[in-house]
Amino acid sequence: MFVLKEKLKKLKLDLKKWNKEVLGTVNQEGDLLQKKIQEMDTRDDESDLDEFGREDKRLLLAEQSQDLFKQEAILHEKARLKWLKQGNLNTKNFHLSVKWRRMGNGSMGVEVND
Repeated sequence: MFVLKEKLKKLKLDLKKWNKEVLGTVNQEGDLLQKKIQEMDTRDDESDLDEFGREDKRLLLAEQSQDLFKQEAILHEKARLKWLKQGNLNTKNFHLSVKWRRMGNGSMGVEVND
């Protein structure tokens, strides 16, 4: 069991390293993209941006959209993990969220002929 525990510790460190290399720091990338887009916006307002610059801006906006999707996915996973850890402690919140979802999915009625 000790050997297994040590292997899991090493695996945890390797996974953290891999996560940083593959995903990077998502928040810092988002801030950098936002600054680049703002710079291009100011250049575009001054009419210094040519067609290639506008294409670069479109690519940056698409990259920013993907980055926001990554951030949202990470937050969703963190919320799910928190609920799994505190699920039994947080049943009131769970039942309220289910009730809220059911209310949103339901229909209030059907209107026929005005």
